Amino acid sequence: MKKTLLIGLVVAALVCAFALPNLSAATKAPADMVLKAPEGMKAKKSPVAFPHGKHEEMLKDCKVCHHTFDGTGEVKGCAAAGCHDQPGKKDKMAFYKAFHGKDKKTCVGCHKAEKKGPKSCKQCHPKKK
Repeated sequence: MKKTLLIGLVVAALVCAFALPNLSAATKAPADMVLKAPEGMKAKKSPVAFPHGKHEEMLKDCKVCHHTFDGTGEVKGCAAAGCHDQPGKKDKMAFYKAFHGKDKKTCVGCHKAEKKGPKSCKQCHPKKK
Protein backbone atom coordinates (compact mmCIF):
# COMPACT_ATOMS: atom_id res chain seq x y z
CA MET A 1 0.00 0.00 0.00
CA LYS A 2 2.77 2.44 0.91
CA LYS A 3 4.64 1.61 -2.30
CA THR A 4 1.52 2.34 -4.42
CA LEU A 5 0.98 5.65 -2.62
CA LEU A 6 4.62 6.63 -3.11
CA ILE A 7 4.49 5.83 -6.85
CA GLY A 8 1.25 7.80 -7.17
CA LEU A 9 2.80 10.83 -5.46
CA VAL A 10 5.90 10.67 -7.69
CA VAL A 11 3.74 10.48 -10.82
CA ALA A 12 1.60 13.42 -9.59
CA ALA A 13 4.74 15.48 -8.90
CA LEU A 14 6.10 14.76 -12.38
CA VAL A 15 2.79 15.75 -13.99
CA CYS A 16 2.80 19.00 -12.03
CA ALA A 17 6.42 19.74 -12.88
CA PHE A 18 6.11 19.15 -16.63
CA ALA A 19 2.47 19.69 -17.63
CA LEU A 20 1.28 22.64 -15.56
CA PRO A 21 3.88 25.16 -16.82
CA ASN A 22 2.65 24.49 -20.37
CA LEU A 23 -0.92 25.30 -19.38
CA SER A 24 0.10 28.76 -18.19
CA ALA A 25 2.40 29.50 -21.14
CA ALA A 26 1.70 32.49 -23.37
CA THR A 27 -0.85 32.05 -26.11
CA LYS A 28 0.77 30.72 -29.25
CA ALA A 29 0.93 33.22 -32.10
CA PRO A 30 -0.69 32.36 -35.42
CA ALA A 31 1.52 30.50 -37.90
CA ASP A 32 1.04 33.20 -40.53
CA MET A 33 0.66 36.91 -39.84
CA VAL A 34 0.47 40.19 -41.75
CA LEU A 35 2.81 42.90 -40.48
CA LYS A 36 1.41 46.41 -40.79
CA ALA A 37 2.62 49.85 -39.77
CA PRO A 38 1.37 51.10 -36.39
CA GLU A 39 -1.97 52.91 -36.19
CA GLY A 40 -1.69 56.45 -37.51
CA MET A 41 1.57 55.83 -39.39
CA LYS A 42 1.43 55.94 -43.18
CA ALA A 43 3.39 53.14 -44.84
CA LYS A 44 4.84 53.66 -48.32
CA LYS A 45 4.84 49.94 -49.12
CA SER A 46 2.25 47.19 -48.76
CA PRO A 47 1.96 45.08 -45.56
CA VAL A 48 4.22 42.03 -45.28
CA ALA A 49 2.98 38.44 -45.13
CA PHE A 50 5.07 36.97 -42.31
CA PRO A 51 5.44 33.21 -41.69
CA HIS A 52 5.71 33.49 -37.89
CA GLY A 53 5.48 29.73 -37.35
CA LYS A 54 8.45 29.07 -39.63
CA HIS A 55 10.56 31.65 -37.76
CA GLU A 56 9.43 30.25 -34.41
CA GLU A 57 10.68 26.78 -35.45
CA MET A 58 14.03 28.10 -36.69
CA LEU A 59 14.85 30.53 -33.89
CA LYS A 60 13.29 28.73 -30.88
CA ASP A 61 13.87 31.75 -28.58
CA CYS A 62 11.17 34.46 -28.74
CA LYS A 63 13.64 37.02 -27.34
CA VAL A 64 15.62 37.03 -30.59
CA CYS A 65 12.92 39.25 -32.11
CA HIS A 66 10.80 40.18 -29.10
CA HIS A 67 13.77 41.59 -27.17
CA THR A 68 11.64 43.09 -24.36
CA PHE A 69 9.88 39.80 -23.59
CA ASP A 70 10.80 38.58 -20.11
CA GLY A 71 9.54 35.02 -20.56
CA THR A 72 6.23 35.72 -18.84
CA GLY A 73 3.19 37.77 -19.72
CA GLU A 74 2.17 39.02 -23.12
CA VAL A 75 4.50 38.97 -26.12
CA LYS A 76 4.19 42.31 -27.90
CA GLY A 77 4.78 43.00 -31.59
CA CYS A 78 6.99 45.74 -32.97
CA ALA A 79 4.03 48.04 -33.60
CA ALA A 80 2.97 47.97 -29.93
CA ALA A 81 2.93 51.26 -28.06
CA GLY A 82 6.35 52.06 -26.65
CA CYS A 83 8.22 49.59 -28.82
CA HIS A 84 8.96 50.50 -32.45
CA ASP A 85 5.94 52.72 -32.92
CA GLN A 86 7.92 55.80 -33.98
CA PRO A 87 7.90 57.08 -37.57
CA GLY A 88 11.09 57.77 -39.53
CA LYS A 89 14.16 55.77 -40.44
CA LYS A 90 17.00 57.02 -38.26
CA ASP A 91 15.71 56.74 -34.69
CA LYS A 92 16.55 53.32 -33.15
CA MET A 93 12.93 53.06 -32.04
CA ALA A 94 11.62 53.69 -35.56
CA PHE A 95 9.26 51.07 -36.96
CA TYR A 96 11.17 51.01 -40.26
CA LYS A 97 14.49 50.37 -38.53
CA ALA A 98 13.11 47.40 -36.57
CA PHE A 99 12.68 45.52 -39.85
CA HIS A 100 15.22 47.06 -42.23
CA GLY A 101 18.28 47.76 -40.08
CA LYS A 102 21.68 46.19 -40.68
CA ASP A 103 21.77 44.67 -37.19
CA LYS A 104 21.23 40.90 -37.11
CA LYS A 105 18.25 41.50 -34.78
CA THR A 106 16.27 42.97 -37.69
CA CYS A 107 14.54 41.07 -40.52
CA VAL A 108 16.75 42.31 -43.34
CA GLY A 109 19.92 42.16 -41.22
CA CYS A 110 19.25 38.57 -40.19
CA HIS A 111 18.32 37.44 -43.70
CA LYS A 112 21.54 38.91 -45.08
CA ALA A 113 23.69 37.45 -42.29
CA GLU A 114 22.13 33.99 -42.62
CA LYS A 115 22.13 34.21 -46.44
CA LYS A 116 18.52 33.01 -46.65
CA GLY A 117 15.07 34.50 -46.79
CA PRO A 118 13.92 37.57 -48.73
CA LYS A 119 16.36 40.46 -49.02
CA SER A 120 14.78 42.83 -51.55
CA CYS A 121 11.78 45.15 -51.19
CA LYS A 122 9.64 43.29 -53.73
CA GLN A 123 10.19 39.94 -52.05
CA CYS A 124 8.44 41.15 -48.88
CA HIS A 125 6.25 43.98 -50.14
CA PRO A 126 4.04 42.95 -53.07
CA LYS A 127 2.77 45.83 -55.21
CA LYS A 128 -0.34 47.54 -53.85
CA LYS A 129 -3.41 46.90 -55.96
